[in-house]
Amino acid sequence: MTKVVVLEKFKKNWQIGSVVTVKDGYARNYLIPNGKAKFATKQNIEEIKSLKETLFKKDDENKSQASETALKINELKFSKEIAAKENGELYGSISVSDIVAFLSENNVNIQKKFVKLGNKIKNTGEYSVDIDLHPEVNCSLDIEILSPKSSS
Repeated sequence: MTKVVVLEKFKKNWQIGSVVTVKDGYARNYLIPNGKAKFATKQNIEEIKSLKETLFKKDDENKSQASETALKINELKFSKEIAAKENGELYGSISVSDIVAFLSENNVNIQKKFVKLGNKIKNTGEYSVDIDLHPEVNCSLDIEILSPKSSS
């Protein structure tokens, strides 16, 4: 286990500047290379204390950007016709990539990792997919899947 100092909020309970214990690989392979944390040495802890105000300002900017994006997403409805069997089972499926592509067509660019789809959508009907844009900002996208027969 390794102690690291957190540089940005990315889990609900991790605050900027807090020292947390994580698995060695998680720190070495993800947190530190992605600039989300630094090893918890005395020097790094002092450095982060002096940078805290800047880091909080950056987090606030990210949060307000995420809030604006969330408002745009909440106004959208993803409606798509896909060939389906009589029982409503699709001959394809809706995946995270389809959702991200739909959003980018509507001038909302997000990363795939923000979409919390779980399993692919494989039946006709209405769905709501959660999208976490920031640890404190999330929204949902309404999705309606129709088969060409049911819409006529």
